[in-house]
Amino acid sequence: MYILGINGGVRSNNQDASACLLKDGKLIAAAEEERFLKVKFANGVLPRNAISFCLQFANITIQDVSYVVYPGITYNDITRILETYFIFHFGFCPKVKIVDHHMAHAASVFYTSAFDESMIITADLTGDGKSTTLCYGSDDKISVLREFKRPDSLGIFYSMITQYLGFQRDSDEYKVMGLSAYGNNNGAKNYDFTWLLSYNNKDGGNYALNTDYLNVNENNRTPPRQEPLYSEKFVSRLNNKPHRLEDMPIDGYYKDIAKSAQEHLEKVALNLLEYLHEKTRSLNLCLAGGVALNVLMNQKLMESKFVENVHLTSVPGDNGLSLGAAILVAKENGFKIDKYQNPFWGPEYTNEQIEYVLTRAKVRFERVKDISEEVAHLVAQRRIIGWFQGRMELGARALGSRSILSDPSDKDMKDRLNRYVKFREDFRPFAPSVLEERAPEYFMNCRYAPFMAITYNVRPDKVKE
Repeated sequence: MYILGINGGVRSNNQDASACLLKDGKLIAAAEEERFLKVKFANGVLPRNAISFCLQFANITIQDVSYVVYPGITYNDITRILETYFIFHFGFCPKVKIVDHHMAHAASVFYTSAFDESMIITADLTGDGKSTTLCYGSDDKISVLREFKRPDSLGIFYSMITQYLGFQRDSDEYKVMGLSAYGNNNGAKNYDFTWLLSYNNKDGGNYALNTDYLNVNENNRTPPRQEPLYSEKFVSRLNNKPHRLEDMPIDGYYKDIAKSAQEHLEKVALNLLEYLHEKTRSLNLCLAGGVALNVLMNQKLMESKFVENVHLTSVPGDNGLSLGAAILVAKENGFKIDKYQNPFWGPEYTNEQIEYVLTRAKVRFERVKDISEEVAHLVAQRRIIGWFQGRMELGARALGSRSILSDPSDKDMKDRLNRYVKFREDFRPFAPSVLEERAPEYFMNCRYAPFMAITYNVRPDKVKE
């Protein structure tokens, strides 16, 4: 049985279009539409190219697919829309199933964890009217213990800060996370965001967003991306200091705001985790939803006394909804789901195909006997390498198939990469790739982390001034 999970745009604010194909419950192909369109997030479209790739990889046609599954139970007339779409683009539509957005998030991470039981936190801006669910997975089932509906949203809170700091909402939240490292500890203490996102220590599983500071229309809907999520009252609460314009320098004030917001998110998340642990007594944790892309928060949760084991996939955000949606229907049909052990589910290319493209582009190339040895020499000479091999990663982060390689011992390398290769802000970090058996030499309390989903503190003796 082939099950095709999809996610993407039937509304202009939908993003992270992706497709995933399961064969008898086993993942065989998955890709994000942005990789084919070359448009980040592929907003407002369904994943036509990613669907075509999945079918071609499996050497099947759309008629061989038993179910198309989409996460969007609150969408009006969605089944008819999808049937029309598939008939128009593919000539046929399999049976359509619609599942809940947050249950798809939960399924994508719990059923691929290999845990017999686990706490599950899903958190994002919103999906099917919900923003956070606290769940428990056991006996091959997922039970919802508590859920929060929009606008009580960790994602909305963090997106408000993202916009205020001059970045793009639903896109640049990771910049706030990176910028938070540059905040001053004493300065950050001046900005306690409890007035915006409150939480209750006596009822650990509870929090609320103060909508007095939220910009909503008469239908209680948040504005489009080109308008601020926050109200004028929000700005007045922050000493009437206006938001940073995109071309303005980032001074210490904005860095302190980023640090304070990051620390506040971590406190609220830890409160939710404590509630889940009290209810379940589990020491396993699964994380999904766009907020689970916050690797600093994930580290805090992992290091808490309530957790021994953590699981995430390479696609905790909405790009993983296609996987979770397909898994839900696979479970309904009695299939066992394999552990998610690698992110390499996209297209791959032969040497001949690569040479054909390079030749047409008039790019000089040569074959070498030992490419790893050759690249190691080049990296040691401060050269920057574009590494392209095997199947494309699924997810937002470069994990070894489509990556940039350089020497991290070169203190100028981060600035060179940001300025001349990535063309981005100078505070933006890069992730180290370390042999698993050597990682404890460099990082404290580290564990196997193949998906760039959790950070670890560097050992003090390994820090170079």
